[in-house]
Amino acid sequence: MNTNKQRTDSPDVTEIDGPSCRVHWGDTVRIDFMVWLEDGTLIDSTVSSAPMIFTVGTHSVIQGIERLVIGMRVGESRTEKLPADSAFGPYRPELSCRVSRGWFQAQAVQPQIGLGLDVRTMDGSLVHMIVTGLDRNRVTLDANHRLAGKDLLVQLDLLEILDQTGSGLCVMPTPQA
Repeated sequence: MNTNKQRTDSPDVTEIDGPSCRVHWGDTVRIDFMVWLEDGTLIDSTVSSAPMIFTVGTHSVIQGIERLVIGMRVGESRTEKLPADSAFGPYRPELSCRVSRGWFQAQAVQPQIGLGLDVRTMDGSLVHMIVTGLDRNRVTLDANHRLAGKDLLVQLDLLEILDQTGSGLCVMPTPQA
């Protein structure tokens, strides 16, 4: 049985209902997604924005999303809890430090919770850090991602598998009248 059929409204798009229309490593995909914290707080979504496009295996999205999309078919939805290790990684205490308020005064910066700073390390590289704590004499800076150490609930909807030109290779089948 031939599982390929050409769409009549676009000669560049083929609807495929076979194993070649599952997501594989190296495929470029277009997805809608929603991400929640375990307490139900929605932290990111494409609901009110354009769908996300990425190439599987380029590490441009978190590991858990790359793993979750592998094997999906266009039109399929998956929802899964991603442990912190598959999301933004574990919280690493060594990426947090306390510095004197005098350091901030020397930089002419007023520290406040949530303030982001690019801090030069001993080797000369820049590290983005966030002020996460203040006391009378010290300021706590943290280079961990704000979601490090947190498990996430992710829902993915695979909209399209794209070819190298960005055109649809595998799309939702056209309803037959």
